[in-house]
Amino acid sequence: IEIYAYYLGLYINNMRNGIYLDYLLSFPVTYEMATREKIIESFKRGIKKSLPVTILQNEEIMEKFSVEAGASEPAAYAICALTEYGFDPEEGEGVFYGVFDFGGGTTDFDFGLFRAAEGREQRRFDYVIEHFGASGDKYLGGENLLELLAFEVFKENESTMRNEQITFTMPVECERFPGSEILISDSQEAKLNTKQLVEKLRPLWEDTKEKEELTSGIININLFDKTGKQKPGVELLVDIQELINILKQRIESGVSNFFNALKLSFKSDIENVKNVRIFLAGNSSKSNIVKELFEKYIQDENKSISEDLKSEAKEFFQIYPPLGSKEACMIQEKLGLKINENDLKRPTGKTGVAFGLVKGRKGGNIKVIDKNIVDNEINFKYYLGHNKKGKFKMEIDREVGIGKWVEFIDAYEDRFEIYYTSQPKATNNNMDIKNVMRKKCKVSVTSEDEDVNVFIRFVSPSKIEYVVANRNDINEGNYLSDVVVEELE
Repeated sequence: IEIYAYYLGLYINNMRNGIYLDYLLSFPVTYEMATREKIIESFKRGIKKSLPVTILQNEEIMEKFSVEAGASEPAAYAICALTEYGFDPEEGEGVFYGVFDFGGGTTDFDFGLFRAAEGREQRRFDYVIEHFGASGDKYLGGENLLELLAFEVFKENESTMRNEQITFTMPVECERFPGSEILISDSQEAKLNTKQLVEKLRPLWEDTKEKEELTSGIININLFDKTGKQKPGVELLVDIQELINILKQRIESGVSNFFNALKLSFKSDIENVKNVRIFLAGNSSKSNIVKELFEKYIQDENKSISEDLKSEAKEFFQIYPPLGSKEACMIQEKLGLKINENDLKRPTGKTGVAFGLVKGRKGGNIKVIDKNIVDNEINFKYYLGHNKKGKFKMEIDREVGIGKWVEFIDAYEDRFEIYYTSQPKATNNNMDIKNVMRKKCKVSVTSEDEDVNVFIRFVSPSKIEYVVANRNDINEGNYLSDVVVEELE
């Protein structure tokens, strides 16, 4: 990261651009504070190395040098999108929003309220953005989707791979299949084979004209066997429609998570929510599949969502395409905003984060209130539960907060299992248990007393403690067993 920051610094600080001393970094919502601080320190060292020696030796100038964390990536994009789309709430008014930030590696969700500054805030700010709901889909990203497609193609051509002794990698969300032991590998050759096929399939995901080459159902590709020998022109069968279906299914899972997270975020303020503006962000949100799925979900679930939020279903949601797209320019023009689609200085679905980060800077006219960070740390990441007939049954909501003991299971036996997931749709208690993670646990004390149970509390975004205690004594700190610490990954 330090080397990366150094190269960025060389590009920024030079005779053409001048010297810059004030830097803002934006992070995904799931990054813990320790991780953010480590990245900030690495950036400080890297950027400093890019500065001229005469600047580094000038203490008066270097006192102005700073590298700080700004708003989270989806919150920064929300700031940019709300202003670019012309939202201008008056005093007492507010705009509820949701951001679906679909990038190359992950998808972040952010929910909040954009309102006019009130009272004393008006002396310094024009607007206030409160983001109080943050979540995401850890593995939903454009590059991850391409690796998923490549894995499926390799799997469907298993016999060819076996005959040619060609290996490939397994993406994080995929499962091994019978006979995969000799085909799946983390070797350099396997990684290169996956990369080669990913590039072949990229036109299908990015919907470019090159995808016509895939319509024949056969592709020829240069791969490497496990000894490193090149195998030119390997013929692979490709079912385009099946790959498109895989894309739709995986993206739909992310969209479903988004709406579940949305309902959870606005649950405490349902009386005031009349409509929600949904902003699509990230390069992957340009996909027609994303737009189609959002329209489908809004149509199918509008009624149930509006009933939960106690508002009329009609036009409850309004989707805004990624900034910089043709559709976005058309909406902005209808609003009377003069937009040039080819203006490289205008924010896009990707660069909107940087623009929003600057607009939400300290000393600017937009105040950012991050309710996702409590006591200088992000909220707990996971929902905890049990396996009930193959479905995840949530027992502890991640919103209970850090440091609160919550009853989890009886203490009849010394062993129990914790199932956990970061996906908001787990709150529906209908999630396949195969899609969640598991931690095996053991206690040193057992009891058949109904008042004696295993209690769990969150101690960090990914760490828990559990203990055996009596219901009447747990909050007094009187425990019947040692407190056990577990890291959930």
